[in-house]
Amino acid sequence: MTESIRTRFPATAWLIGDEALTHAAQAYVAAHPPRVFCLAEFGHDFPPFLASQTSQRHLPSLEDFATLEWHLGLASVAVDAPPLAPDVLGQLAPEDLAAGTCRLQPGVVYLTTMFPVDELMRAYLTDQVPERFEMAASQTHIEVRGTRGDIQFIRLERGTWHFRRHLQSGASIEAAAEQALEQDSSLNPGHALVELIHSRLLTHISSTQRNLRT
Repeated sequence: MTESIRTRFPATAWLIGDEALTHAAQAYVAAHPPRVFCLAEFGHDFPPFLASQTSQRHLPSLEDFATLEWHLGLASVAVDAPPLAPDVLGQLAPEDLAAGTCRLQPGVVYLTTMFPVDELMRAYLTDQVPERFEMAASQTHIEVRGTRGDIQFIRLERGTWHFRRHLQSGASIEAAAEQALEQDSSLNPGHALVELIHSRLLTHISSTQRNLRT
């Protein structure tokens, strides 16, 4: 179990040291033994456990960093579904489209972090770590996507992030747009939907009249 944690968090080990990660993993296994023998989900709550350790409280961004790494690991084994074609919007009347619900790619996750840990993760992955790295608190909206070993993570504007996150949670296109506009009044929901389709992230739209797939 300890080795499973260690292999899932190599970037975190790089950040705090392999010995520190090993000690934390041993404590985690002792405190949270798996209830079923399924390593796929074991460790999902390790990031907050790690951040709660007294020895790590000098790193307030640690939980965000380890959480991002956990989701990157999950995304790396995801398999894309066939995306919707760009011309799909022309097949629905505006009122049906507004009431429609969407399905996004299975390997997509939306995270909000209190620190820009995506910059630090990118530095780790590209092996381009500066001698000094300043980590000031700053709310960051991140989209994680992966398919067949290829992982991507990008920052999104607040409105776009909320629009996509609400669609992913099952809200109608109209409801997702309304909630996103509360966060960012400059968002253009139509453009946000088109951008989502061109990003090949949308796999299905269900409306009262018909279901649209590839």
